[in-house]
Amino acid sequence: MSAETPTRKEIVADEIVVGPKKLTRFEKARIIGARGLQISLGAPILIRLKKEMTDPIIIAQEELKKNVLPLTVSRLLPDGSYQNIPLSWLLKGK
Repeated sequence: MSAETPTRKEIVADEIVVGPKKLTRFEKARIIGARGLQISLGAPILIRLKKEMTDPIIIAQEELKKNVLPLTVSRLLPDGSYQNIPLSWLLKGK
């Protein structure tokens, strides 16, 4: 028997087609958590730090707020199609 592998089709558009126009709370939590882990493991910090900023999660939140993270969010649909959305679009609500 041959198992069929589902094919994924990318949705290419100049605007957000899949999901809400803003970053969801789940995406935000995932981004902040992943970036906080990177910072705690020694990744370079992309913003200027204030003296009281020592927690990696707080630093990650500030990086997200200042829109300096070069990330792309991939949103999937049940049919297997997906859209890769630049983080800057989601923070603007484009």
